[in-house]
Amino acid sequence: MEVSSRRQEEQQQLTIFYDGHVCVCDVTELQARAILVLASREMQERMKATPTVTSWPNSPSRTSPSAELYSPTGTGLSMKRSLQRFLQKRKLRFHATSPYHTDQ
Repeated sequence: MEVSSRRQEEQQQLTIFYDGHVCVCDVTELQARAILVLASREMQERMKATPTVTSWPNSPSRTSPSAELYSPTGTGLSMKRSLQRFLQKRKLRFHATSPYHTDQ
């Protein structure tokens, strides 16, 4: 038996979080790839089905952060902004506790 075919037949543990439930099962690499393909197709179909929201350039109000977390298009940007804020705050905390801290 070939090494690549053996690797595809080896089962690994897969954890899936879906609809508020956790599912843990043993799957092969081929099965995991099939699951990812099906999930990406479903997401693409959902993206096509949901109307796109346009924002007005001079609009004073922004969407709430909680609304951004649940929108399919805003999730990536929201997480990126959250990570940037976290890293900036961590950097500030680190500099504040540094023994060689100087105000700039």
